[in-house]
Amino acid sequence: MDTVGDNLDLITALEGRLKAAVNLSPRGEQRWVMTLRLLYDGHPAGNLSFNLDGYDAGEAEALARNIPHHPGLMREIDEYLWGESD
Repeated sequence: MDTVGDNLDLITALEGRLKAAVNLSPRGEQRWVMTLRLLYDGHPAGNLSFNLDGYDAGEAEALARNIPHHPGLMREIDEYLWGESD
């Protein structure tokens, strides 16, 4: 884990050749901003951010570390990159 102050910075594999550089920053009591720099084959593919309200530090960090296991976040990422396919 690489932390700077209360920030968490990490890189996580999402699916296939898609990865994300994740930054989790506190914005007050139980408020966080999670920013994703998406990378496809090592090339920039876009940026997304999510407001996490009502999460304690452990919950926010667990979410940031386990993005591929969160269907709602993965759906948002897929829609951002490739649009709705249905």
